Amino acid sequence: MVYQLNAVKQQKGGQTILKAIDLKIPEQQILAILGPSGSGKTSLLNILARIDQPSSGSFTSSQAKQPKGVMVFQDYRLFPHLTVWQNIIFGLKVQHISKAERQQRAEQMMATMEISELAQRYPDELSGGQQQRVALARALVLKPALLLLDEPFSSLDEGLRLEMLDFIKQLQRQLKLTIVFVTHYKSEAYLLSNQVAILIAGQIMQVATPQQLEQRPANLAVARFLGQANFIAGRWQGDYFQAPLYTGQANFQGQLGQSTATLYMPFAGGLQLEPTAYPAFTGQVAALTWVGAYEQVTLQVAASQIKLTLPVAAVALHQSYQFYFTTLPVVF
Repeated sequence: MVYQLNAVKQQKGGQTILKAIDLKIPEQQILAILGPSGSGKTSLLNILARIDQPSSGSFTSSQAKQPKGVMVFQDYRLFPHLTVWQNIIFGLKVQHISKAERQQRAEQMMATMEISELAQRYPDELSGGQQQRVALARALVLKPALLLLDEPFSSLDEGLRLEMLDFIKQLQRQLKLTIVFVTHYKSEAYLLSNQVAILIAGQIMQVATPQQLEQRPANLAVARFLGQANFIAGRWQGDYFQAPLYTGQANFQGQLGQSTATLYMPFAGGLQLEPTAYPAFTGQVAALTWVGAYEQVTLQVAASQIKLTLPVAAVALHQSYQFYFTTLPVVF
């Protein structure tokens, strides 16, 4: 089933929250909606869940006139006075599913979520990770065609967050789920999803793979939000970018007629020591910080300092090196 948002706008209290959102949700995949706080992510999910209606535009699918996703909320929203078992079967009772089928579906889902031993516990007797699994089980037992996850890992520590990200990916493959997952953490979006939609100030700025986002952000707003990059101020004249750090050809993504411009250089993947057709500059290594398999390198280039990520021991402190762009650099 293919889902489509068509020119969806949302206005409340005189404020425009979503601005003409056009978005296709791929079937049986995980689509991440990534954006800063206040960008409209939860408002968009509420429309997908039919908790709210857009001011204009439509949410449609190839099979249902009124498609509706099932939401797993950021705070889980488990009923504190009900056991895990009672929480999981609650939605099935609302749907008037027979007792025998409720029993069968709930037992199967609890086994899938590896929480069968928690059946008679109450939410306040569970860890954060266990509560997360119960909330997912309560949603998935309804057999949703579209599962919506609203910042589901924000309250978990880093180790448990990574564990749950892997678990969600396994569930998606096993159950062939279509999932929309919203977050303001780039690492979560990249780890969980092959397609990421960037939502900034109520607008979808770009939909792409993580690699495409890092290498070719659609505009300067996307590039600055993604971070982990150097932004070099200069000028665009003719077909060249001009700045003390670098003067040369670039892939110009700015507006025609602008004179000031910004060179985008991501920390990772933008520069290398191996020669390419795109020489960048010579820089002296001013600092090295070990970050596992890589080192965070600070270079002194003319009067500027820039950062990049290189394999451990690729460069030595206080030594100078010629660097090359991996591809034609981008200027906004």
